[in-house]
Order: sequence, then C-alpha cells, then structure tokens
Amino acid sequence: MISGGMERWMVALFIFGAVAVSMLAAGWAQYLEHQRRKQAMDVIKAAIEAGREAPPIVYEQLAKAGQSKPPWGEVVVFTALSFGFWIGFANAEGEQRTGFMVVAATMTLTAIGCLALAIMRPDRGGGKDDESA
Repeated sequence: MISGGMERWMVALFIFGAVAVSMLAAGWAQYLEHQRRKQAMDVIKAAIEAGREAPPIVYEQLAKAGQSKPPWGEVVVFTALSFGFWIGFANAEGEQRTGFMVVAATMTLTAIGCLALAIMRPDRGGGKDDESA
C-alpha cells in the first residue's frame, strides 16, 4: 500500500515538474524575445536621434520577432504530460483509471496535433520572396 501511494506521488511530481519546467521555459523565451525587441528599438531610436537611418538588419530582426514559431516546445510539454498521465493510468485503480485515461488520451492527441503543426508548418524564413506577403 505504501508503494502505491509513493507511485502516485511520483506521478504527480512528474506532471507538476513537466508543467513547471515548461512554464518557466516559455516565460524565459518570452523575456529573451522582449529583450531582443527592446534592443532593436533602442538602436532605431539612437539612429533617429543622430539623424541617420537604422541599419536594415534591425528592421529585419523586428519583422522576424513578430512571426509565430513552430510549436516544438508544446510538443515536448504535451508529450511529457501524456507520459505522466499514462503512467498514472497504469498505476491507478478502479474508477480513477477512467480519469487518467481521458486526460492521457487528450494530452496525447494534443501532442500529436502540435507535432503535425510543427512538421507541416511552411518555412517562413524571411527570404526576399516574403516581402510581398
């Protein structure tokens, strides 16, 4: 009985850890993106104050920052969550199994959907052809 309770705590800890790490990683990525945009705006502001035009690469970086990125982070997060809930399903007893199975299946489908979006996403690599779009 003690090992069953311990396994449940380990599953819960794994799920909590996956969510916490993913939230911290997403927050850190947003912070770094904000810092890049802020630095680019500072360069533009300094150039305008000096009576010059900012380098074109600065404007290109700002344009790239505004584009959405493939959801690879979400693939990792939802895959980790689905593994955690499938482990919980395997260790659950009775009616608890149904809840774990529903959440695990939902997380698995979401991970597969994010993977499909990440793989099939068209390349938006800021080439010369993208300027007309």
